[in-house]
Amino acid sequence: MTARGHAMEQEQEQAARYGAFERAQDRAAYEGLRDLVLARAGRTVEAIDLHAIGEELDVETRCLEHALVRLHAESLVIRDEWGTYRASPLTVELADGLFDARTAIEIGVIDSRIDEIALAELAVLEDFARQLASIVKEPLPDLARFLATSHDYHTHLVGLAHSQPLTEAYLRLGISKLWRASIADLDWWNLFDVQHHTALTAALRERDRKRAKALVYEHHLQVKTLVRDVIRAGGGSL
Repeated sequence: MTARGHAMEQEQEQAARYGAFERAQDRAAYEGLRDLVLARAGRTVEAIDLHAIGEELDVETRCLEHALVRLHAESLVIRDEWGTYRASPLTVELADGLFDARTAIEIGVIDSRIDEIALAELAVLEDFARQLASIVKEPLPDLARFLATSHDYHTHLVGLAHSQPLTEAYLRLGISKLWRASIADLDWWNLFDVQHHTALTAALRERDRKRAKALVYEHHLQVKTLVRDVIRAGGGSL
């Protein structure tokens, strides 16, 4: 290889490393800012201070600006007439739209993949379902553990499509951080079907497309109704 060729190769390697670093920064900025926005929802009087957040998350303000544009497109932040961004309040309309989009993704995955789900993948889903059943049988079921395990179950289900962009889109639609605190002191295990995951996994194992889709629709309607009630009890927004 000539000296010129070697130099070009080094430049390409450096560009690739820089590109990977930039993508990592963008991801960290988006995920970190999204978490903070969800934590602030309901307190819309607080302006989003990108400089302070950049120091907190150790990411560049430029990356946070890009993340803010994405969050605005996702309706998780609002922009006033002076250009100030604030966390969006969670309304029934916003929550319904997010739940409907998640449902559509899960239904699409089931429609396209149910006949091809490997036994090993079903075993993973069954393990999550067993963990969930075990949690709700405890004397004082842990809501955080239940929602985290449920999140893992549904993420794995969507992951059966083997599409990283689809999985990332699905994850962006999750908003349980906004409403979980409102039901934490209730007997939440009686508020929605905690056996859903077991029944859905059984339908997937039997390759019963109709039953699996019906279970997804039933579950999302139930959770959506629960969150609607929580929002309305909070005065129409969280």
